[in-house]
Amino acid sequence: LKRKEEAHEDEIWAVAWNPRKNEAGLGENDGKKELLTGSVDESCKVWSYDKAGGFQLEQTFEKQDLGVVSVDVNAAGLCATSTLDCSVKIFDIKEMVVVANVNFPGPENWSLAFHPNVETEQIALAAGIKGGLGLYKTSALEDESERQVCHLEPQPSQGGAKSTTQKPFALGCAYHPSGTKIACSHSDGHIALYDVEAQKHILTFAGHSKPVRDLTFTTDGNFLISACDDKTCNLYDISSKMPIGNLTGHDSSVLCLESIGDGGYCVTGSSDSKTKVWEIRSRTCVQTLSEHSGPIWD
Repeated sequence: LKRKEEAHEDEIWAVAWNPRKNEAGLGENDGKKELLTGSVDESCKVWSYDKAGGFQLEQTFEKQDLGVVSVDVNAAGLCATSTLDCSVKIFDIKEMVVVANVNFPGPENWSLAFHPNVETEQIALAAGIKGGLGLYKTSALEDESERQVCHLEPQPSQGGAKSTTQKPFALGCAYHPSGTKIACSHSDGHIALYDVEAQKHILTFAGHSKPVRDLTFTTDGNFLISACDDKTCNLYDISSKMPIGNLTGHDSSVLCLESIGDGGYCVTGSSDSKTKVWEIRSRTCVQTLSEHSGPIWD
């Protein structure tokens, strides 16, 4: 394992890997990859990485006011950050220029994700206190009022809680690998699946009653996996609302997860300071890493 000490001056809340493409857009550049990190220190950093040299700082994007809660990067070289000052910033990494700066009247922004097809020029945003998802254009626009594509509403709680006029807080979002669907998780435990093109709700996944912090589709697109404060990750067939299995083994809230490989494995991070690697088919943990001393947010 490679380790970078004191990478930021405060806690790192968000990370995203991006394989560095060469100018022709084919393959990786000299075997190097890029890691983006967002921190409470109000900065987003771009690191190059290779097995021999480890992590080297390439760029720093400052003025991420109050701290970064989510970061993502796409194959076109665009980086996006969601920050606690109720704004989303989209940068061109190579040119180091801001493409868009979207401001909200309140905490209506949390996790974000780029559409998997860069030609679509779209980003999804879990809409915080507003609930549901916002879809936005990522291209440079003369009229910022045209930035938002639509807002997809949250769905009623499936956990049997008392009805309330307050909408559940939207926390996590993830595109299906095909880009045709997108899922959004909420503080009341419900996960909504939407059709991106039709801009409508398809299905609500049940099985959690506590906040679902993060979501990922398996890379083959067959399953959706959730990370929840109930210490479990549920596994869903995307055509059925009830879980077909779960991953258990963390001692505290599961805060983040990511599908890896050909869809057969995923990695989870928890407030128990542990990272676990899971084989999805057998629902078993195959490796546990305990190098961190605090919560693993992303």
